[in-house]
Amino acid sequence: MSVDYNRDQGFLTGMGIATNDVKKNGDEAKTGSYSGGTYEIVCNLPTKGAEDGGQTAMENCLSKNPNINVVYTINEPAANGANKALTSAGKTGVTIVSVDGGCAGVGLVKSGVIGATSQQYPLKMASLGVQAIYDLATSGKKPAVSEGLDFYNTGVALVTDKAATGVTSISSADAEKICWG
Repeated sequence: MSVDYNRDQGFLTGMGIATNDVKKNGDEAKTGSYSGGTYEIVCNLPTKGAEDGGQTAMENCLSKNPNINVVYTINEPAANGANKALTSAGKTGVTIVSVDGGCAGVGLVKSGVIGATSQQYPLKMASLGVQAIYDLATSGKKPAVSEGLDFYNTGVALVTDKAATGVTSISSADAEKICWG
């Protein structure tokens, strides 16, 4: 599914980790250097975007290497499941990051379960999609991708209560005012 590999590859690219096939998860170098130093990818397992899938995947990853310190998940339910596995294993100090930024996910940032999430705006996506259909139907104007991208950028914000210098973000309190769901 494209959302799966797009999010996975986007996270890795954002971290400065080179990817191979942009439509395949898990084929990047398992160790190397990235924008923050060196990395080791312990595992890359599917969660089906579900809490129980996130928990099972994290349990399996911990069995491969109990010293995991950063976890990226495809969405906040998977992140919450990963947190449950980490908590059950007595792990602390592990940073979990995710994607979506719905109200439940923002709550997980606020409570400290997730260190950061990428907040999307589905109502804006929908309204822009309807506008594009209207424009095409009434004037023949086809939608265009955003400059320098291969998609139309509808906006995103990094939500964290532990802002990093040089990284634009908003707090969970600010994200609560604009979250969805």
